[in-house]
Amino acid sequence: MISLFSNFFGGGKRTALGQARTALDLVTLTATLASNPADIEPLLAEMRTVTLRLQPGEVPSAEDDYTLLGVYLKLEAYLTTSDPIRTFTKEELRNRLENNMRMRVEAYEAKG
Repeated sequence: MISLFSNFFGGGKRTALGQARTALDLVTLTATLASNPADIEPLLAEMRTVTLRLQPGEVPSAEDDYTLLGVYLKLEAYLTTSDPIRTFTKEELRNRLENNMRMRVEAYEAKG
């Protein structure tokens, strides 16, 4: 019971972002952290472009993955600087990621 409440209130180390196995998962789960979804609608336009091309069960291409990692970084920037209710730090968000996904985000960011 305690672990249920600690996860709900943010006390657990891994939250929904830790469940992201693909860049598409990462963007989708990160978008749920925004307190006002209307604010991030423009940021999600690139994600929609990617998903419109996908057939059911198809995974994004390497190029699409690259696009989605860029969308994640835009969401991360919004959550760390502009969200009107919640306050996150970049490190806080990155610590929620599994190591593999964090390394992919950081590699993308380094290529800038």
